[in-house]
Amino acid sequence: MSDPTPPPRQRGFLGHTSRAVYGTIVATAVIAAEASTLESWGPWEFLATLLVTVVVLWFAEIYSDVLGDAADTPLSARIRHAAEEHTAVLEAAVPLGIPLVLGGLGVFDENTAVYACLSVAVLALGMWGGLSARNRGGGVLQVTSAALFSALIGVVIIILKSLH
Repeated sequence: MSDPTPPPRQRGFLGHTSRAVYGTIVATAVIAAEASTLESWGPWEFLATLLVTVVVLWFAEIYSDVLGDAADTPLSARIRHAAEEHTAVLEAAVPLGIPLVLGGLGVFDENTAVYACLSVAVLALGMWGGLSARNRGGGVLQVTSAALFSALIGVVIIILKSLH
């Protein structure tokens, strides 16, 4: 008989996969929106947008956590704790940025780099959704469902982008 206790929390996006999913969804939506309106942009501009988006989102998450924390803990400790809790939002940008860097270096053309970024986002969403369910002790059905649903969010964003 297997132990029903979920595995211990891990650091980074493996421990905070729901935040990685959230960061990836926001970053994907911004990239998709920019791609449909700014056709003259290249991979470096999209990479800059991706990085600015996740950093602003990270700061906003830290700020909202610190504002909502009524503990008697010193402000610096609350900020440090909130920053660690939301690091997954920043880490979520790494796999999305790889195709944009490759596009900027000329490995891919500009359109391929943006679509590869969005495709990586769908894969990352599926992976992090599945890991999140697994971290909560979910079985195969829950893990698969969470992975598919998370990936579907990315697919919907891409479909909405292509309709513009």
